[in-house]
Amino acid sequence: MSKPTPFRQRIREFCLAFPEAIAIVQFGHPFYKWKDKPFAIYSDEDGEKLSIKLEKQVQPIFLEDPRFKKTQYVGRHGWVTLTLDTKVEMEEVEELIRGSYEFVSEKNEKAKKRQN
Repeated sequence: MSKPTPFRQRIREFCLAFPEAIAIVQFGHPFYKWKDKPFAIYSDEDGEKLSIKLEKQVQPIFLEDPRFKKTQYVGRHGWVTLTLDTKVEMEEVEELIRGSYEFVSEKNEKAKKRQN
């Protein structure tokens, strides 16, 4: 990984502010997880990118926006990737991350309650 960029550092700080959020490096990229479930992945290969988890039903809505692509390998599970460039505002990035965190944490808490 290269030196921290403003997006990279702000994404890290924002992600780690969530309860029970952790950061680990997997496959050479920072993965931000709630407990052991990823909710955001930062990449700086071929430009800065952020991948987030969505409900599968809303993924097609995001894919109508040309800034988003289905995430390689995990796109079939609802993940999308946004290229971070000058047209992207940090407020939008934070909103996307917050939505992904809430989706991942709520989904897994509900599943845990069903098991008990």
